[in-house]
Amino acid sequence: MRTKKIVCSLNLHSKKISLDACASCGLEIRFYSCVISVTFDKFEKNEREIVEIERPESVKLHVARKVNYRVEYEDYQWENGTFEVRDYIDHFMEILHHDWIDELTVRSDHAYPPEEIQQLVNGLEIRELSFSHDGNLRISDDGMIIYLNAIRPSRSFYLDQTPLFVWNHSRMSQFFVQNLDYIVIGDAPLLTLDDLLLMNVSEIQINRTRMIEKDFNRFLKHWIAGSNPRLKYLMVGGDLTIEDREEYERELLQGIEHRKIPDEEERTCVRRMGTYEERTETVSGGSYIRRKDGTEAIVHAKYLRFHLILQEFLND
Repeated sequence: MRTKKIVCSLNLHSKKISLDACASCGLEIRFYSCVISVTFDKFEKNEREIVEIERPESVKLHVARKVNYRVEYEDYQWENGTFEVRDYIDHFMEILHHDWIDELTVRSDHAYPPEEIQQLVNGLEIRELSFSHDGNLRISDDGMIIYLNAIRPSRSFYLDQTPLFVWNHSRMSQFFVQNLDYIVIGDAPLLTLDDLLLMNVSEIQINRTRMIEKDFNRFLKHWIAGSNPRLKYLMVGGDLTIEDREEYERELLQGIEHRKIPDEEERTCVRRMGTYEERTETVSGGSYIRRKDGTEAIVHAKYLRFHLILQEFLND
């Protein structure tokens, strides 16, 4: 207990704490100069279905640290006493003055039942819920909905790829209308314009869809009329029918009043501001458009992907 108080008094702060809901329930703590990985294991090695998060019998701690432009590794292991997995989570959060879990990852191969994960993190703020699919395995359509209902993230969720019919409005609208900071979706072949218009999110990134230029043109007209009021950044990869950037942008802006920006003019935007994933992105060229309330945004087609970025989100 005395050692814990001493560590707390050092005022250490981590950059990120993430929890991996796989067979060993991995906990990763990132600092600016090192990464600490904690795994919780049972001595049993037999192949049995994992249905509950049990008290670990051994704990492994792996440290990767930058020293003089090199990475050094250290490993520690000890037999566990009466500590549960949640006790370790609370312990690290307390000594590092970190009041939330930055990311909870559910993997398709060894995911615990949602009620077990929900119980493990009960009372904790989960800022991002991330679904990861390995190989041909994936979480079922119903399973993903259950996880989203059981563990509602406070800021964002990430879907590596969507289930076949997850875009059913009656099932997904409850998640899209949440006041989230950002969502990232890898592959969404069934995404529709209506799905996009439902999203009450500040930053949206969807890498692959089957939407075409006319869909994005219609979206812009809805945005000008007042849809998606919280949106600051949007990037959607579509099923393009045009390979020339200038022609593609003309299709995007058909029937929309706009002002062309010189291609050599560059602006930067800060994405995911205030999070461990904060980064800048450079935007060149495009066109200014304005919605009815006077809000300005830039539309452009970098790498032939549809982008809409609010003027207030950009720096000269």
